[in-house]
Amino acid sequence: MITALLGPNGAGKSTYLRQLMGLANGKIEPSMTMVFQEPLLFDLTVAENVALGLKFRRQRKISALVGQALELFGIGHLRNRRAITLSGGEAQKVALARALVIEPKTLLLDEPFANLDQTSQIDFRRMLKKVILQRAIETIWVTHNKAEALVVADQIMIMINREIVQTGQPEEVLQKPATKEVADFLGIENIFHGEIRDKNGQSIFENDRVSFAAAAVEKADAWVVVHPEDILLSLEPTKTSARNCLRGTVLAVEPAGLIYRTQIKAGEIFIANITRASVEELGVAPGKELYLTFKATAVQTLDSPLPEGPACRQAGRG
Repeated sequence: MITALLGPNGAGKSTYLRQLMGLANGKIEPSMTMVFQEPLLFDLTVAENVALGLKFRRQRKISALVGQALELFGIGHLRNRRAITLSGGEAQKVALARALVIEPKTLLLDEPFANLDQTSQIDFRRMLKKVILQRAIETIWVTHNKAEALVVADQIMIMINREIVQTGQPEEVLQKPATKEVADFLGIENIFHGEIRDKNGQSIFENDRVSFAAAAVEKADAWVVVHPEDILLSLEPTKTSARNCLRGTVLAVEPAGLIYRTQIKAGEIFIANITRASVEELGVAPGKELYLTFKATAVQTLDSPLPEGPACRQAGRG
């Protein structure tokens, strides 16, 4: 399993790895090995660097094992090169080969590709993930890059201010952030602050700018999230089971890869992600009035969901 330890710079991720490894107290855990952001190589040949861990363990058939590790990372041709002559990418491959040749039970990676260009990062991630899965090595992969964590990880741990505040599968963490701090770090949009009140048997989230149905119980101090992909835009109120239908005005629309990021003021400022076809069909442009529709269950809180029901309201308290 690959666990990505994700968090902002200064959150304590590298310190956490060093504690696991035993570097903090000088008692190194022999079943673990660690690869740092900067390759730590000695002024020896590539083969001699890779062989170091095997020699310390008095391993037999060192030359054959080193050869296998070099070929695994495609650097067999560098066997007799001095480490100081290597490029950054070549040096990191040597560091990885040295870490894996001893067949560790656990591999700790401290942002191993942060200093490589984007194309090299993609290639290295793909290569290393394949090796880790083939060898069934438990891996903790430190990164502050959300995209990298989503690509490599089976599980994500979020660290904020030196505390692990959430653990779960990547999709789960993205869809249901545990705290506002986690949501902010992940770059999740449409985060609103207000209160959740019971009105005529329905739970309503509201503040001074907006009011909408939320599948949650009463809460005086509430942070809620409505994911951009859960918002439907239309020219007229839609006839669906969704309980929220707000009228708003487009502030901006901009391409973001294969989708268009649309900013709409409907009391609060909402972000909706739509396709190019929808932009053209709806005539989306600054100043255009549109309706935003989303379900009460799309309003993410930590509370229990309530049944859906039909309704359509204009932005504002009520």
